[in-house]
Amino acid sequence: MEPERPVVIRSGILSALILAVGLSGGLGGGLGYSILRKDITIITGGRALRHTTFRRTVAEALAEAQVRPRRGDAVSPKAGARISEGLTIIVRGAVPVTMAVDGKTVQLRSGGTTVVDLLHEQGIVLSGRDKIFPDRGTALVPGMRVRVLRIREKTIVEQSAIPYAVRTTADSRTPRGIVRVASPGRPGIKELIWKVTYADGAAVHRERVGWRVVREPQPRIVSVGSQLLIVSRGEFAGKETLQMVATAYSPYCCRGVDNITATGVHAGYGVVAVDPAVIPLGSRLYIEGYGYALAGDTGSRIKGLRIDLGYDTKRQAIQFGRRTVRVYIIQKKERRTT
Repeated sequence: MEPERPVVIRSGILSALILAVGLSGGLGGGLGYSILRKDITIITGGRALRHTTFRRTVAEALAEAQVRPRRGDAVSPKAGARISEGLTIIVRGAVPVTMAVDGKTVQLRSGGTTVVDLLHEQGIVLSGRDKIFPDRGTALVPGMRVRVLRIREKTIVEQSAIPYAVRTTADSRTPRGIVRVASPGRPGIKELIWKVTYADGAAVHRERVGWRVVREPQPRIVSVGSQLLIVSRGEFAGKETLQMVATAYSPYCCRGVDNITATGVHAGYGVVAVDPAVIPLGSRLYIEGYGYALAGDTGSRIKGLRIDLGYDTKRQAIQFGRRTVRVYIIQKKERRTT
């Protein structure tokens, strides 16, 4: 078995190998350096700053360049974006603005250029009818006031009464002046449909968009006696008579009562108040327990078979009180026709 022969490398070949390895290392280092290094531009405060960096993100590059955005400043691209060769980073300084929205007014700083940028920053979403002042495209300036007006529409249903009619019938079997309610009547009900517009919760416009009848009204039916009671004998034979509920009054006896009656004559004994629908004003009467009288006044409570007897003093009126009396119509005043 022959012994192993030693490997002999000539000096020229060795030199060539060393040179090749050295060149390879030099070329690799230069290539890596050129890949990591990036030339960028930073625009802030109206100045453009050229900067060379080996950092990977926008935030790291700004810190390296000693550019420190304040709260509210806008940075584009975002702070976490990766750096690339020739990238331009814009740092836009925030401006102080006042914003009123959803019942709150706040002071804040915005790095946006327009009102719509401010909305995006604050995460404010507008509906189709909401309004903003000033307009969305308005440029932001220091001290600007921005207001968002929330517009909402709501349909409201309201009920209202439908008045009932009053039907009057004559009852020949009942003495004249006696009124009876055959049916009290009932108002109807209708629903009104409104479209109401609200601005920040306050109603600013109402529009009726429809209506419907929920319940029909029922008429009030009143029976009015028409039978004439005529005295058959005695002093007032042939005269009409009425049985009435009588009270008494005097000039200035109470609030709203003076000494002048509805017909212009002076109030006092002998002048009585009547319902003109029963006894026409100006008629001559005789009242049992009172005497002869003129139907010369009216009263808000004197309706139907009610009569208010005039006295000269309040004391006399109080002493009379309230009684049922028989009234004879001696001379009926003819009603005027129009």
